[in-house]
Amino acid sequence: MGGRLLDTLPSQKHNTSERSTCKVPKPKTWTVKVDNKTHKVEVRRKPWLAIGEVKVDGTRVGMFAAKAMSITLSSHYRQHPFEIDGTLFSVVIKPNFFGYNFDLASNGEVLTPDD
Repeated sequence: MGGRLLDTLPSQKHNTSERSTCKVPKPKTWTVKVDNKTHKVEVRRKPWLAIGEVKVDGTRVGMFAAKAMSITLSSHYRQHPFEIDGTLFSVVIKPNFFGYNFDLASNGEVLTPDD
């Protein structure tokens, strides 16, 4: 082939802008008040690492196993407890066939998410 440059067809080229817009799971968030101070709780599953992460005001306060296709056949869901300024909260981890859903509970009450 001596000195000729080979190029790929336009249909074979990688679209770098398409690769850079890969969907990252959106975190589920709650705004909670403890002792008249507002805090933001964020829970996100990182599927490529098979973990879930809990953050309070941007600081990680816990991690939990979150494998793909991990379904629960009972109504007893795993919980991941953590504290904010001495008040106990718990992330309720609800796996299903397509992913996970999370609830945030405090004092036995499920809190309403931000969005």
